[in-house]
Amino acid sequence: VPFLKRAGLVTDPPPCEPAPSVTQIAEAAGDRIKVAGHILDFDDFFTPDVALPYDEKAFEKRLRKPDAAAGLLQAFREELASAEPFTAEALDKLLHSFVEAQGIKIGQIIHAVRVAVTGKPVGFGVFETLAILGRERCLTRIDRALALLQ
Repeated sequence: VPFLKRAGLVTDPPPCEPAPSVTQIAEAAGDRIKVAGHILDFDDFFTPDVALPYDEKAFEKRLRKPDAAAGLLQAFREELASAEPFTAEALDKLLHSFVEAQGIKIGQIIHAVRVAVTGKPVGFGVFETLAILGRERCLTRIDRALALLQ
């Protein structure tokens, strides 16, 4: 928390809401957080949804190119909107069912989902990421990414 406060990602004193997220992020990141300051590598969890920066190269490759997954992302967004429960395990099953129903490979959608919700091309498990962010934040971020394509 002190690193997050110094980086301006949480207020001083920090509100109670980020505490469970910090724990979940640390658990999901695993050995990617070797020292406390490495939490700053996951600033996308603390960035307001409307201010999330996108890695332009990843955005171009995964969402903007003609063969990118924008249409699939819109369809998967609809699935996320009604997903119950909104847990990593349930979202894993949901995405695999979506992939099967669409007759596509998982790589055709999972990278687009990651870029849309984190702004980054890499990170820890996408299902854990979705669960930590929660339904509303994921939908807001996906909507924003899709809006940027128009």
